[in-house]
Amino acid sequence: MAVVRGDFATRALRTKLALGLTVVMISAAPAIAQSDPSDPAASMPDCTYQGTDYLLSVTNPPPDDRQLIMDLIHRYNWALDDGSLVGVDEMLRDDVTYELCNSIEKQVVLKTNKLQLEQYLEDLSNELDKNRSMTRHIESNTLLNAIDANTVQGKTTVVVTIQFGGIETPVVDYTGALHTVFKKDGSGWKFSSIILITDGPKISFRAR
Repeated sequence: MAVVRGDFATRALRTKLALGLTVVMISAAPAIAQSDPSDPAASMPDCTYQGTDYLLSVTNPPPDDRQLIMDLIHRYNWALDDGSLVGVDEMLRDDVTYELCNSIEKQVVLKTNKLQLEQYLEDLSNELDKNRSMTRHIESNTLLNAIDANTVQGKTTVVVTIQFGGIETPVVDYTGALHTVFKKDGSGWKFSSIILITDGPKISFRAR
């Protein structure tokens, strides 16, 4: 697996020193994670994210493409909040990859095609519904970097709140960065890669 570079690696090192290597491992149900101190982070695979070297010099895609890609990000997050996979299929390439990582560079979830990711999202939606919970994905600071006419990289800040049935106001579930790659084919722009990196080393509730 590739080694994380730059600011992400520096942040990860600080997190390791401050909090150690105890992590929360995901359970069989993808919406809930269980804490297991006996399971060290060393037993988890490394995150494949390699940093973004375009942040200081972004090559913006054409305005029309940028709007279509931003709409794609918005539609994906609304699908998560609404608990509905309607329309998600057309947002994803067949070979899309999805990776969930924590702040200490460890891979918590990996899906390697559209069918796996759609099943993961469906299980997540069912678990949230079972617990009478709902999420709100709040995105900001999106940067888009055009690699070529048919490939664009993205980086977006995300803050996700979760509303439980037994409480009056929602609480923050997690904050993080969404790293994406979009590719355009005959039917338009689609997600080719999604890497979500949370800001904390422990993952307690899966609203991802």
